[in-house]
Amino acid sequence: MITRSVQGKLLVLAVFLIGIATGVVSASIYRSRNVESARAADTHQQDNLTPQERFKQRFDRMANYLGLDQDQRAQIQKISEETRNQFRELSAKTEPQFKAIEESSRDKVLAVLNEDQRRKYKEFRETHPGPGGPRGRGPRTSGNDKDNKR
Repeated sequence: MITRSVQGKLLVLAVFLIGIATGVVSASIYRSRNVESARAADTHQQDNLTPQERFKQRFDRMANYLGLDQDQRAQIQKISEETRNQFRELSAKTEPQFKAIEESSRDKVLAVLNEDQRRKYKEFRETHPGPGGPRGRGPRTSGNDKDNKR
C-alpha cells in the first residue's frame, strides 16, 4: 500500500504535469490564432495594394532582412526591373497562344455537355473567376494603373 506521503507527492506531480500540458496547449493555441490573424490582416492589406506597392513592400522586407546598403538596393532594384520587363515581353508574346488553348479547351468541354449543362457551365464561368480573374493568369499591364491587379 502507498503511504499518504507518497500519494501526496504523486498528486502534486500530477497537478504539476497537468499544468505544464495546459500551458503548452494554451500557448500553442494563442500563437496559432495570432499568426492566423496576422496573416489574414497581411493578406487583406496585400489585396489593397497595387503590384508596385506589393513589390516595394516585399523588396524592403528582404533588403532589411539581408542588411543591404543603398548601392546593393539600387543594383537589385535594377535587376528586378529588367527581369520584370523580360517577363512582360514573354507574356505579351505567349498570351495569344494561351488564349487559343483556353478557347479550344472551352469549345471541347461545351461539345461534351447537353444544352442545360452548357447554360449552367456558362453561368458558372461568369460567376466564378478563373484564368484572367482576380488571382488567375491574365493579360499583364504596364503596372501604372492602380486599379489593374493581377
